[in-house]
Amino acid sequence: MKRPTSGVGQQPTLWLLFILRLRKCFKLRYLLTIFILFIILTYLHLISYTPSKQSIFTKFDSIIEEEEIMIINYTLLNQCNSDEIEFLLHSTSSYNNNNNNNNNDSRPRPTIERLYKLFQILMFLENKYHKIFNYLGIFRFNDFYNTLKPFANNTKHLQNIYCLFQQYINISDNGHIIIKQNFISYLKQVSSYLSDGFKNRHLTWNTTSEDQIQKPVIILAANSHFYDTLQASMHTVNDYLKDYTVAIYDLQFSPTQLNMIKENCVRCIIIPFPFAQIDSVAPHIRSLGNFAWKPIVIQDAVRRFGSIIYGDTSIRYKTSNFDRLLIDNLIRGFSCRELPGHYLPCFTLSGTFSWFNETFSTFDDVYIAEAGFLAVTDNFLSRLILKTWVTCALDSTCITPSYSRTQCKRVTGLTEKHRYDQSAMVTLLSFYFFPSPRQNGKSDPAPYDMYTSMQERIAEVRRFEGDKNDLTRRKKS
Repeated sequence: MKRPTSGVGQQPTLWLLFILRLRKCFKLRYLLTIFILFIILTYLHLISYTPSKQSIFTKFDSIIEEEEIMIINYTLLNQCNSDEIEFLLHSTSSYNNNNNNNNNDSRPRPTIERLYKLFQILMFLENKYHKIFNYLGIFRFNDFYNTLKPFANNTKHLQNIYCLFQQYINISDNGHIIIKQNFISYLKQVSSYLSDGFKNRHLTWNTTSEDQIQKPVIILAANSHFYDTLQASMHTVNDYLKDYTVAIYDLQFSPTQLNMIKENCVRCIIIPFPFAQIDSVAPHIRSLGNFAWKPIVIQDAVRRFGSIIYGDTSIRYKTSNFDRLLIDNLIRGFSCRELPGHYLPCFTLSGTFSWFNETFSTFDDVYIAEAGFLAVTDNFLSRLILKTWVTCALDSTCITPSYSRTQCKRVTGLTEKHRYDQSAMVTLLSFYFFPSPRQNGKSDPAPYDMYTSMQERIAEVRRFEGDKNDLTRRKKS
């Protein structure tokens, strides 16, 4: 029995006739004209309705930002590179950590317990300072995956940073932190490798190619009072660092001084210090004498440029040969210069140690270091160091503690020579670096000391020595 097919063949014929009649009534160009008019009217309606448009774009921007974060996190998870770890594990070092494990050496060193207490302090203050952290690009433990961003658009560095975080620190959704024991092993290996450079040449000094070394930006910061010493420092920058970009942070120059810098230094980038973003939360930043501004300048500069060399206006450069320092900084991230024979507790109010849950006696044999000349490269350790330093700088009870005194066994009686940025910097570095060997009452350079990389004077300090000619207004010819 055959299926009935009459109904199937008639329906397409009727529709075809209908379409043919429709084409006679409306020519194609008329339809196109109507369609274009409809699009134009719709567009005019949308642009005339501002609130809706703004709302749409705001939502669209937030969607794009969320997608970018998801893409970055996905990329990092799938491109985790542990070359740095493999290099450290296979490097040989004559430095023996057993040298500073004797019973007479009570200097502080990284431990899971110390780091956990420190991270708890940092987490406690994250909500208070979250707007400043967002502005400066500082990650937050309580929102780690959304706040770990690339500095200077360098996603390769970010991949390595993320890799090390994943390997050594676990952060749960509720903000609970687990620090793995292999993190301490990693920090010991880093310290061992760096300290070894004091007495032995690192192979990487000769095998690292120039294209692997990011050229740093030279950073200065001053206000109108230190304008002449800024000129003196710039004189040596112009002598030795002609091919380097220079960024000067404006801590309140006069309009005339700003104009003179712009006219006489074409390569100089002038960056206003973000007083407005910080004042309401940390008003003590305005008092420049406590140097709470310096960690913020360093953080902001590293965020913008990725690799920097910072010098106070008292710094006078003597060379441009920073290669060894920069190569070691790829692992170290942060380096400064120690002051042998000057002990940290003698220059630090006890309130700063209390902020870190430490006591002054723990640091009796730790040398203080200068914060006036620093080399900083964006990496895993420098992210942790700068987060800690900036958090301390924003909290007056850490950087400028009240109702406390200095106390140390190296000086008779009590002193009041608090060093603000230096005191906080050296204290926090003890959480991330193991101490160098100490024998007969003297210590080798710490792993974060530039001297482990370069046993020469690359810069010197000349306080209160000014120059009135380097950035003065040029006479018109």
